[in-house]
Amino acid sequence: MAAHMNTVTNSEQETIDLAIEFASTLLANDVILLDGELGAGKTCFVRGLCEGLGGDPTQVNSPTFVIMQEYEVDGGIRLVHIDAYRLSGTEELDTIGWDELLSDPLTIIAIEWPSKITDALPEHAITVSIEHLKEHERSLTIDQSSSSGDNA
Repeated sequence: MAAHMNTVTNSEQETIDLAIEFASTLLANDVILLDGELGAGKTCFVRGLCEGLGGDPTQVNSPTFVIMQEYEVDGGIRLVHIDAYRLSGTEELDTIGWDELLSDPLTIIAIEWPSKITDALPEHAITVSIEHLKEHERSLTIDQSSSSGDNA
């Protein structure tokens, strides 16, 4: 599996399809940082992750006002979708049980606006950068830092 991948999608469905494919590479306890401007397609990507992990993608919407949503997916795993946009700092993560989420071996976490909580992010996080090129065209870059675990 490549540690760095860059691709361009030409529709919302292509972005979802890419996320479905990417979901097959994820392991429980992975953290995905979704970086991109407003309307870039971060929530769309999470919809694809949810589907690729065996969950119901129709449940997925931006958790801007509630900060966190949870989705049941296959294998007894839950996908936790966090929108840090409205957080004023990492101390607010305590209200959603951040430390427990990070240590839960049956949780995959996807975070929109991770720059708001940089100090709290784990080193092993995977970064997905989404850039809005044209109306339906997006550039997606996936960077998987060297994780301490091996995928044997």
